[in-house]
Amino acid sequence: MNTCPGCAKNFEHTGYAHHLTQTINPSCATQLQFSGLFPESDDGDSDGLDGGDAEFTGDYFGYYDEQDLEWPDDNHDELPLESDGEDEEYHDTALEHGWERPADPVQQDIDGGDDFENSDNSDALSQPHPAERQEAEAPLGHQPIVEKFPRRHAGAPVHHSRTTAFESYKNVLQGAENVWAPFVSRIDYEVAKWAKLRGSGSTAFSELLAIDGLREALGLSYQNSCELNQIIDRQLPCKRPRFKHEEIIVADEAFDVYSRDVMECVKALYSDPEFSPHLNYAPERHYADADKTIRMYHDIHTGKWWWSTQATWILLAYLPTSKLDHITNKAARRRTATNLFHACLRHILEPLKVPGEDGVAMASGDGVVRRGHPIVACYSADYPEQLLTTGIKSGECPKCDVPHKELGSPHFPVNLRDLNAILAALSLVDEDYDLWRRACQECGIKPVFKPFWLDLPHTNIFQSITPDVLHQLYQGIIKHLIEWIKEACSEAEIDARCRRLPPNHNIRLFLKGISHLSRVSGTEHNQICRFLLGIVIGIQLPGNLNNGRLTRAIRGILDFLYLAQYPSHTDQTLVLLDDALTRFHDNKDIFLDLGIRSNFNLPKLHSFRHYVHMIKMYGTTDNYNTEYTERLHIDLTKDAYRATNHKDEYSQMTLWLERREKMLWHDNFVKWCLVGDLASRERSPPDMDYRRAIKMTKHPTVKRVPLDHIVQDYGATFFTAALARYVVGRNQPGLSAAQLEREAAHIILPFDAVATFHRIKFHAIDARGFRDSSVTVDSVHSQPSQKDKRGHTIPARFDTVLVNEGNGGITGVDGYHVAQVRVIFTLTSQATNLLFAAGPVKPPTHLAYVEWFTPFQQPESHHGLYKICRLMRHGERLASIIDVLDIRRSVHLFPNFGAVVPREWTSSTVLELCPSFFVNSFSDRHAYLTIV
Repeated sequence: MNTCPGCAKNFEHTGYAHHLTQTINPSCATQLQFSGLFPESDDGDSDGLDGGDAEFTGDYFGYYDEQDLEWPDDNHDELPLESDGEDEEYHDTALEHGWERPADPVQQDIDGGDDFENSDNSDALSQPHPAERQEAEAPLGHQPIVEKFPRRHAGAPVHHSRTTAFESYKNVLQGAENVWAPFVSRIDYEVAKWAKLRGSGSTAFSELLAIDGLREALGLSYQNSCELNQIIDRQLPCKRPRFKHEEIIVADEAFDVYSRDVMECVKALYSDPEFSPHLNYAPERHYADADKTIRMYHDIHTGKWWWSTQATWILLAYLPTSKLDHITNKAARRRTATNLFHACLRHILEPLKVPGEDGVAMASGDGVVRRGHPIVACYSADYPEQLLTTGIKSGECPKCDVPHKELGSPHFPVNLRDLNAILAALSLVDEDYDLWRRACQECGIKPVFKPFWLDLPHTNIFQSITPDVLHQLYQGIIKHLIEWIKEACSEAEIDARCRRLPPNHNIRLFLKGISHLSRVSGTEHNQICRFLLGIVIGIQLPGNLNNGRLTRAIRGILDFLYLAQYPSHTDQTLVLLDDALTRFHDNKDIFLDLGIRSNFNLPKLHSFRHYVHMIKMYGTTDNYNTEYTERLHIDLTKDAYRATNHKDEYSQMTLWLERREKMLWHDNFVKWCLVGDLASRERSPPDMDYRRAIKMTKHPTVKRVPLDHIVQDYGATFFTAALARYVVGRNQPGLSAAQLEREAAHIILPFDAVATFHRIKFHAIDARGFRDSSVTVDSVHSQPSQKDKRGHTIPARFDTVLVNEGNGGITGVDGYHVAQVRVIFTLTSQATNLLFAAGPVKPPTHLAYVEWFTPFQQPESHHGLYKICRLMRHGERLASIIDVLDIRRSVHLFPNFGAVVPREWTSSTVLELCPSFFVNSFSDRHAYLTIV
């Protein structure tokens, strides 16, 4: 039992920890740092700065949680603090007004210091002009000029089998005349699919079916999980290879390995009809211009590697996870773990050698047979596994020969590691042990016994190591950068700024700040990156050092981060990627001057130099993102383990996975039976996600709001006057401003209330015009303060938006204006007919009252963001009525905090109290692409 000194309440140990982290009582909060409940811990994925041999603790032994990462293209209706739930809304309000550390005293000017931000206006260090970025990005997402591979036999069909994969499956399936076979009905099949793909454990499912009368009412053909498993095991054809259990002998000890035949896995993926429309059988060169001078890169077949040499996922094996604790010598344990890893992969990949060299005939899902050469092309892994795979020492680059002391240099000449020399050194292992060790040392690698890639055809493992956005950026340099910022600036000030950011659909509000976070996940680093630049603009640095260099360095890294994740690139956008990295290197010495760093010899920072080359070789980074494999580690390992009884788990895990794969394959077969083959579509580069569609609810949130409440509750001070001007402008579009004002004075509104909506939703539209209505990619809130069921006040929220003034383009801010939405409303059909009877065009259904900000000018030179403030006339905010369809998207604004943020500001009031703002172009990828 623990007693809290702050409130004198008693708690169990876990309850005490929760109390200290969630309390808003200042007396309790001060106990957190003295509690000893949260010791400092490392995340196990360091850059290896000690230069020694680091024990491997990365993907191989894996330790990932569901909250650590999301699917890269996951879209959630709202980020965590954007819930519509009343409990969370109240919790947010309590945090917003809770205790926080007092501000540090403002430092006085020091003579001889580096001056403030406005002292450095060097053009050489400023942001690139927006027009340059727009011109470079203009071809992205458009249909390219395609140059086919000149050798006509590359990827050409050998022959055509008479049946497709689905037809072959149907021929094997018993009772295929019933579309739901081997299940008796649609409900019988749907319940089985739910149980295996979405349902709870087998025991819970059996108990569910045991409810009296349930099975009979649904007409199910199975009574429990065991009978369902028998149907799947005996009656559904197996389209994926089965796992086999083998033993690998390393250091006179046997280790269990559960694996599949790698060639059968390749054939299974290749023959899957779901992938047939998306397969590319020969390389292509894509160009952004008719003269074929600007290359375009996206999928791997557009890269240079496939052209000169001529993704989907499947679990290949469960490798041994023994930590080898019985080996007491650390060096021996590390060598054994390394040899075990390579011995397992060498055994698993052995079947690739002959077909990789000679080729093998394989049928795709559409029945066409082609000759292919399965080879290891790319290897995606985090830094520890890259070292384990290549045999390179910790603290060095696994790809090139850069010395450790030059890792931080952007210009030091580097070359890909000499594969031939390394292969020659490794081949000496069976001849002379001492000579082998010396030869490996001379080549810069560890003496690894027969690495798995040693004899694989057409494989250069050092070339195959790909960029890793998750670990090199989010969990690498971004993590370091956040720590440097917290060390350079007052943590109290950083947290205070985080607490006072205005809400937005794409921004997670850390209302307790970020300084207390530990073991931060990649997803959380992603969320912090969206506002990181805004919380350092203008912040005071020790000794009054130049804040401009700090903001330029951060802007450079953020530009690199966002550009590196583009799903399509050209030679010109890759120049932008290089330029972003150069801007960071040009300004990174601010961290040396602050005493935070003594050098930048970080392997993850050095890895950025390889991004442009690797994108040109293998396509964009989404082709080899470790977020996919680590998410699958959860789906195919942790979920599989939870489905076992934790005894002899691997045999149960493989059986669970095989049944799951059978149901997934059968589900695609059922869809094919119901719909048939889908029509082939012209391929185009990946969608750049420019277009959005507005979705309004069928019925208003509040059916009748009196006009005086519109003014009082929504803050729409000039609602009636603005609506009158809008009516005149729609009915008589050619009037001058003075004429419009005179005519508006005679408008009498034939109503005293309007129906209001509190939210606008946006759905994405892809390049083919398909609209996914199931995912809300953006939203705009416009709602007054209200009381929840407990009587707690939920603050008002009026979001800011980007409004198209009529001539706005796909990208850029020309023709756009920022405004704050106060009221979203609609008029009755009777009122519409009375007000707009004389107008040439029927008015829109949904309207919005907005308050304007000043027009876009040139972006600030240091951080590249646009500065705006309220647009005023005679001391009042300028407001208008606009068509909701003119709203392009929501816009997040960074308050101009100055040196120290005023403590009277809060997240819900900052838009009203702050005099000026910066437009956030990092809130999401769509904002980065459009607000240029």
